Amino acid sequence: MVLKKRTYGLPADAVESFEKDVPPGDRSAVVADLIRHWLAEKRRRKLREAVDEGCREMAELYLEIEKEYHPLEEEIHRQTALDRRIWQRGQRNHDASR
Repeated sequence: MVLKKRTYGLPADAVESFEKDVPPGDRSAVVADLIRHWLAEKRRRKLREAVDEGCREMAELYLEIEKEYHPLEEEIHRQTALDRRIWQRGQRNHDASR
């Protein structure tokens, strides 16, 4: 892994706490992990925003599609309920004949 040395100005209290809590041999790795985590979170936030925006843009189309298929969904529900009632009647008749 290629390392690059940089100089950044940081608040003194933050640096002091960091140096108290993190051993000298681990500091670069901890800072690298923090930067990677921050960058990953930033990418996830942008992706979430893009997905939210896409959903808002597609909402009207989704509603139109739902309207188109809703009668079919209702028919399936009615048929399923009818099939269930027929099956239950058959079960009661079968149990009564035992």
